[in-house]
Amino acid sequence: MVDFEDFLNYLKSQDFYCGQISHIEHFPELKPRFENLDKPLRKRLERWLDHKDIRLWRHQAEAINSIRQGNNTVIVTSTASGKSLCYNLPVLDTLLNDEKTTALYLFPTKALARDQFFQLKTILADTNIKTNRIGVYDGDTNSNEKRYILANANIIITNPYGLHFYLPWLKQNWRRVCSNLKYIVLDEIHIYRGIFGSNFALLLRRLKRILDLFHVKPIWILSSATISNAKDFCEKLIGEDFVVIDKDDSPSGAKKVILWDLPYDKVSGKYRSAHQETKNLFISHLKYKGGIQTLTFTLSRKMAELQAIWTRKALPTLKDRIYSYRAGISKSKRREIEDRFKRKEILGISSTNALELGIDIGSLDATISSGFPGTIASFKQQIGRSGRGSDLSISTFIPMQNPLDLFYVHNHDQLFGKIQEEILITLKNKYILKNHLCCAAKELPISKNEYHKFGIEEKRLFDDCIEELINDSLLMIRTDKYYWKGEFFPNEKYGLNALSSKAYKVILRVNNIEQLLTVEDESYVFRDLHPGAVYLYEAETYIVQDLNLDEKIVYLLRSDVEFYTQSLKHTDIAALEILLQDNTGQKNLIEKFFGRVKVEHEYYSYKVIDTLSQETISRHPLDNIPIIEFETQAVWFGIPFEYQKELELKGFSLGGTIHAVEHAMIAMAPALAQISRWDLGGVSIDFDPVKQQPVIYVYDAYRGGIGISEQLYLQLIDLLHLALKLIETCSCKTDNGCPACVMSPKCGNNNDPLDKEGALFLLRLLLNIDQENTALF
Repeated sequence: MVDFEDFLNYLKSQDFYCGQISHIEHFPELKPRFENLDKPLRKRLERWLDHKDIRLWRHQAEAINSIRQGNNTVIVTSTASGKSLCYNLPVLDTLLNDEKTTALYLFPTKALARDQFFQLKTILADTNIKTNRIGVYDGDTNSNEKRYILANANIIITNPYGLHFYLPWLKQNWRRVCSNLKYIVLDEIHIYRGIFGSNFALLLRRLKRILDLFHVKPIWILSSATISNAKDFCEKLIGEDFVVIDKDDSPSGAKKVILWDLPYDKVSGKYRSAHQETKNLFISHLKYKGGIQTLTFTLSRKMAELQAIWTRKALPTLKDRIYSYRAGISKSKRREIEDRFKRKEILGISSTNALELGIDIGSLDATISSGFPGTIASFKQQIGRSGRGSDLSISTFIPMQNPLDLFYVHNHDQLFGKIQEEILITLKNKYILKNHLCCAAKELPISKNEYHKFGIEEKRLFDDCIEELINDSLLMIRTDKYYWKGEFFPNEKYGLNALSSKAYKVILRVNNIEQLLTVEDESYVFRDLHPGAVYLYEAETYIVQDLNLDEKIVYLLRSDVEFYTQSLKHTDIAALEILLQDNTGQKNLIEKFFGRVKVEHEYYSYKVIDTLSQETISRHPLDNIPIIEFETQAVWFGIPFEYQKELELKGFSLGGTIHAVEHAMIAMAPALAQISRWDLGGVSIDFDPVKQQPVIYVYDAYRGGIGISEQLYLQLIDLLHLALKLIETCSCKTDNGCPACVMSPKCGNNNDPLDKEGALFLLRLLLNIDQENTALF
């Protein structure tokens, strides 16, 4: 067990330490609370629990009772709280009562699916249930195995991408499975957000359409990390009512979470590199008294590799006990690393978020989160990976140099308080819906009144999509039903991470041989796959050699580089339709709107940025990139005339002020919704000719919108408060702010103009907060 005070003193004695520890959050040891089931399980399962010395915690018993009562149930508890038993026990209990019973398990990744397969296979062997009654059915399964699984297995494990591809064959090849389907299990559902989550929700609606043919209504069992809107989210995701189990009764050892601030140089106006801070801490953990077993989470595959390389070089005697873990390494190698880490043979791993999910790596002493993983739910997953026993564990969060990361370090109450983030998905995006209507028609002809099966409340949206697909010769009508007419396989063309059908082939050139790597959406291509761009795929870096707009092909060359690229754009925006409007703020002076807008993006240049230092190396113009025009959703509000006058009297720049407020709002939006700031765009206009006043727009960066700006409209005052707090707590003392507050890496105007103090003054006006301490400098 680590002596925390001694470890803390050890860290503070290191040469690199200069007061970086800004806060330590203490989580006390929690004792378990047990409960018996309302009705015992089958004897062989009871004997297995006794043999393993497992007593059910209360939340497990409540979940199993709920499931056995026929309720769709979601379990929302912490990492290592035994969620898998909540679904495995009732499924196996039913299977022992009726050997025809089938269950479908969906995991977000193939690695997690395989891990859960091995765990479940062990339970089957221990309880004398034939292990051939479970099978993994995915792209790594050969055709003979697939046939055997469909003919014999009771529990079929797959992933969303596989299910999307297999659906057209369900009504024929999966008849036995579908006819007897009693349970559908979805694990790690907090992953299903944004575009991916919206696609997944419509995929599940398509699955339910096919199951209706077999007159079955399976029980849905979902599990998740802690999220704020579990019931609403699950009911929107599945389209069914749910019982929520969210009181965690599992035990846990005490935990210390260290928030590690980045040293700020007031002379240069720069922060010390987060990557170097991570390297120093990782090395220190492994050196301390024979080594603290540590898992370091990084934000990229490249950085996972680099942290392992740097640490091995610094600790040559431990080089055989330090590894990286990421996508791109073989399944057998990943399994070897997992097993050796569990047996304590490996002391340190630097990993992408691949190990954030529930892959079994045993208990460990410490984690380091190098960069905020995007959501508080994911952050809690990461710190929950340490301390799976009763001993004290340590987790450290090192922020990247961006507003959200540093905001959480400077405002620990926001990080450790009640989760505000909501998971957002939409069933109303016309572009996503059209893709799934094509797939649905291929799987099963669509009836005219089936719109409700796709979770659509307005029949007009359904009819408009159908009409457009008919006009595009993708659907045809026969005897009051819509049939697939296209000349391609829609389930292959329309992916779950895609929004539109405007796809580009990404091709690698090697010795005059062309190899198809993947397919990307047009909007992504224009932003990130322009000539000269660095493209990261499967842990390898590539340079874009050419972009063929006519053939819709991107050509790549393999290149191992230590930099990345970032495009810059001009944006124009125009309101098309107001869907909601209201007055808010001091004396209701702020008039806010939510509605449809038209956005135009014109990419004009790109920056080359050093991966480690984050310094801009060079800038290059972009030629011949078409203007992207799309409709989406936005929230916007005007700046009252009274406030404009006050800004003018104080000598603040109006343009710089509202530009800085826009950036701060976008930077903090992820604190209210499980999104990235790259999911949003913004425009600040000094004088809007329609509104006759300055206006700030924040819009969904996806065609049709995915519900983000609507949520921000509802929580506009909360968002403005967060933006204010971000600026107030930033360490920089410059007029135009810094990358940790109001500067944005994706600003098309190259962060000019910005007025940090003006933004602070305006936000206090908008929120009716005393201006006594306005001066920052």
